[in-house]
Amino acid sequence: MNLQSVDSILARMEALQGAVRGDKPASVPATDGGVAFTAMLRDAVRDVNAAQNTAQAQAQAFQLGDQSVSIEQVMISMQQASLSFQGMVAVRNKLVEAYREISNLAV
Repeated sequence: MNLQSVDSILARMEALQGAVRGDKPASVPATDGGVAFTAMLRDAVRDVNAAQNTAQAQAQAFQLGDQSVSIEQVMISMQQASLSFQGMVAVRNKLVEAYREISNLAV
């Protein structure tokens, strides 16, 4: 690992830490043509939200007697939304754990 990549990583970590504190913008620009970490997280949360909204809409349509929605479709979409949410929570827990480990490192 060269000095430039270390500096780049440190700059991104400082930007994320500033975003958590609220004194810097939450968006951290991507480096070296990569994808911004915050954009990736934002997209993942939007996907989980969309899955939950779809499941809720299908369940409501089924409850209102819509013949085009079967109970199987409702159950599958609800399970997909549940698994998506559980995955997101697991990733969040790992990120919090990693952040705590990094913040406890002696510099």
